[in-house]
Amino acid sequence: MPGSAGRPLAFRPVWLRLSVLLGAGIVALALPVIAVGPPSNVEGPATATQRAEPVTPLPDDVVSVYNVGPLSETTASRAFAAAREAGATAAIGRVASVGMTAVRRGEGYVQRPPSGFAYPMGTTVLPLEVIGRTMSRDVSRVLRSNTVVMGERTAGLRGAQAGDVLDLTSATGATVQLRVAQIAPDEVIGGTELLISPDAADRLGIARLSRVVIWDFADRAAIDRALVRNALVSTSIRIRRSWDPPDPDSTLGMARMKEELGEFAYRVNPDGTVSTDAAWRNANIVDGAVGQLRLQTGCHTEVRNSLRAAMSEVIAEGLEDTINYLDANRYGGCYYPRFNRLTPDSSLGFLSRHSWGGAVDTNTQDSCQGCAPPDLDCRTVRIFRKHGFAWGGNFLLPDGMHFEWVGEPRDQLPYPSRFCGNIVDRRSAPADDGDAPTQRATLYADAGLTDAHSHGTHGYHDHDH
Repeated sequence: MPGSAGRPLAFRPVWLRLSVLLGAGIVALALPVIAVGPPSNVEGPATATQRAEPVTPLPDDVVSVYNVGPLSETTASRAFAAAREAGATAAIGRVASVGMTAVRRGEGYVQRPPSGFAYPMGTTVLPLEVIGRTMSRDVSRVLRSNTVVMGERTAGLRGAQAGDVLDLTSATGATVQLRVAQIAPDEVIGGTELLISPDAADRLGIARLSRVVIWDFADRAAIDRALVRNALVSTSIRIRRSWDPPDPDSTLGMARMKEELGEFAYRVNPDGTVSTDAAWRNANIVDGAVGQLRLQTGCHTEVRNSLRAAMSEVIAEGLEDTINYLDANRYGGCYYPRFNRLTPDSSLGFLSRHSWGGAVDTNTQDSCQGCAPPDLDCRTVRIFRKHGFAWGGNFLLPDGMHFEWVGEPRDQLPYPSRFCGNIVDRRSAPADDGDAPTQRATLYADAGLTDAHSHGTHGYHDHDH
């Protein structure tokens, strides 16, 4: 069916080989695994970090193509066909949230969570050629089966530096150690927390294929034509280009979420529920209503402040009847920790942003997940964007009930949104000096989180959408 994503692409655990004739030659994707030894004691977060190492300039334009959930065979084959047609090169990437149980330095610890807990780490897996051509050769040359590159923001949150060793929990529950080979600027590595090679990913058991990355095309017009001709311009497939302007409904990556709302340690309980560590929860999650929104599950204090400001303006503009309080208070919510495992027994998976108390669901029935177009009034949507929320109505799987905190105004970003586009005041818009922000710096920022443009079922609802 044209434009549909198709069934998930099968993964062969030890070696995946997808060979496609692309322009000048064959690109073959291969993916495998290893470990290090132990050291002593210091708990909790640390401060101060090594500055990111300078890297060579970003080389090529890059396009990322993906669908809701695991990468489908249909999406992958169409993306490779588009790359071939545009004379480009393509490869497949993987992502997951990986539990980190220690940051070690010599015989001691830089950071360690409470016993039985782990810190969620958004992890991106790309072939070394992709990293070298679309990020930096300085980054690709240090990645091995036993090393990792860490983003500067993530390193700063825990005082990590090059040479530290991370204890990461693999899909089987075993501890795999990776040495931090480099601290890299976030904008160079696309905003991901951890960047690893396919060999290191195989050691951890990260098997979920997430996207096709395309680069080395003759020009932007050529790849755009090829994407259209191969039925990839679709409401069921997302295309992100490194030169695209920022999307007002894009969400924060894990590193930014932690920087803004704090980093918690989590534990997946035997019944599948998730617990966040008590110290973070007590410091950040607050019960109580915001106006007539009861928020019975609690909400992050920062998010409550923005929500209060948004609701005040909604009421002042005479739009209060666009929020279904009865529906929101019965089925909606804010704080609900959830971890979607890759497989039923895996320690790898994807965290929901509701785990931070960073998203609010309101009109859960009339703007349900998958309902398109959502029925929320666009004036209300734009007010929420103004007060620092992205709206789920433009997620790949529309989720019009969902407002997600991003902590910055999004109502004046000029972007061709599918629903409820912004009305931009051109008089206050900055002049285009050729150095406008693009999506390159955040291409991989959503690694480890439930699909940024697809959320799974909202667990606190009493009914199925």
